[in-house]
Amino acid sequence: MNLKKGLLVSTGIAALIVLVVIIARGQGKKGGKSLDPKVADPELSKKFNFHLIPDGKGNYRSAQFTANELPQVIKKYNIKRIIRFNGDGNDSKHRSAYPQTPISEEKRIAQSLGVEHHFMSSHSGYKRGQGYTKSVENAGAILDKGNTLVHCAHGADRTGGIVGGYLKTRGYMTNLDELWNYTTQYNGWINMIRNGKFFGSGYDKYADTFYPIDQLKAKY
Repeated sequence: MNLKKGLLVSTGIAALIVLVVIIARGQGKKGGKSLDPKVADPELSKKFNFHLIPDGKGNYRSAQFTANELPQVIKKYNIKRIIRFNGDGNDSKHRSAYPQTPISEEKRIAQSLGVEHHFMSSHSGYKRGQGYTKSVENAGAILDKGNTLVHCAHGADRTGGIVGGYLKTRGYMTNLDELWNYTTQYNGWINMIRNGKFFGSGYDKYADTFYPIDQLKAKY
């Protein structure tokens, strides 16, 4: 009887340990428990414009990571999917001093770690007053699954517009000024407006994706 009881206790403890591990692994997937790069990796966050998207799904946004940084980011932040808007060549690096990360190399790294890789346009389905509707639809379908990293070269303009559109259409953030303030903290649109170089530049079309351009013009 003692032996049986001992086996039962040991089995129960083992089951409890497994449950704790499962819960711990799942924490990064639930709202409010995902790692915030600004806290967990402040230097990396600043270096690559790397931030947690406020949707409670463990989604992230960033500039182009270098090939040597990407695997660690994928593992630490529980990334299961990558959406890439930027191309190759000079568009494949965040800063001039950084090495290029071609689409093929990023895809290879992602797939080697069991991560989906989606290369798509951030300029699809433009409608005045609604922005790049098709791009938001395409990216949103993936972001809805959670644990997704979305990026362009700098994580500022293309990423900013599409993430803003995603947050708005999904109801995570619907106030236009709140969306504007959220997005412009990661890019240079405010300075462009101050210098009279924003409207008509093409960057305004990204903003149009979450803040109707005519209303934005009236504001500024």
